[in-house]
Amino acid sequence: VVRTLGILLAWLCPCMQALAGMTPMSRPSRGHLGLASRHGALLVLACSRFGLPATAAAATPTKAVKPLTKEVNEALRLEPACDGCYPNDKRACTKDVWNRCCGQEIVCHDYHCREEVMGQLQANTKVRVKDDFESDDTEKALITKGMTGRVIRVDGEGDALIKFWRDEYDDDFLRNWVFKATFWDKLELPERMVRLRAAKVVKCLDNCTLSMNCGLADLGKSKKKMKAYQACLGGCKVEDCTTNEECKVFYEAYASCKQRTAESGACSPVKPQAPKSEL
Repeated sequence: VVRTLGILLAWLCPCMQALAGMTPMSRPSRGHLGLASRHGALLVLACSRFGLPATAAAATPTKAVKPLTKEVNEALRLEPACDGCYPNDKRACTKDVWNRCCGQEIVCHDYHCREEVMGQLQANTKVRVKDDFESDDTEKALITKGMTGRVIRVDGEGDALIKFWRDEYDDDFLRNWVFKATFWDKLELPERMVRLRAAKVVKCLDNCTLSMNCGLADLGKSKKKMKAYQACLGGCKVEDCTTNEECKVFYEAYASCKQRTAESGACSPVKPQAPKSEL
């Protein structure tokens, strides 16, 4: 009897899925729907007992539209006021302009080079959420700190469709898109701890440079600043990374990328637009 009931439910449960997805014109008659309504709760329980799905899977949300790569790269470039003073002639900049240019350069270099330490997401990669964020899709679902997930697939832009759980052993889940840049800032990879270590080191070093407003050339003029900078570097635990061969590879790849980016002019100041002539 149990075996026969299992076979019957294996047919009925998918039928309930199909019924849920039908249009009003294609659904069965009112009498049949009434029967389904009266016995729906029992069927759901029965399907659950035999490990069969009683409801259709949630539809995959549509990935949000991203700005074009060219537009992003242009937006990351330093402001026009940096031209002619940063980073070669501090005296030609006001203090505020220099400090802004410093921050903009660090952000630009990091955007172009973060993948060197973070790597790329791949199908079945485990992720853990380190900060709350909204998913990068039409649902704009709130993905909260502490949630875990698995990558379902990755598209050609490096963006990932991820299945998230609030608890790893929970049956309920969310399925949402995450942009590559969002992954860099909001997710960590428990199965790639060496990459995580390298990412923390380079982020810490960038913060040390930012705390000095990119004035590393002037540190010799102030013992107080030199001491503060050295203390900051000590907190980055660079040696722990560089003495680990795998971490060292990621660390050096990031440093080399920053050098290439600086030489390429990818972050160079935007040229001021000439005023439009009035007719």
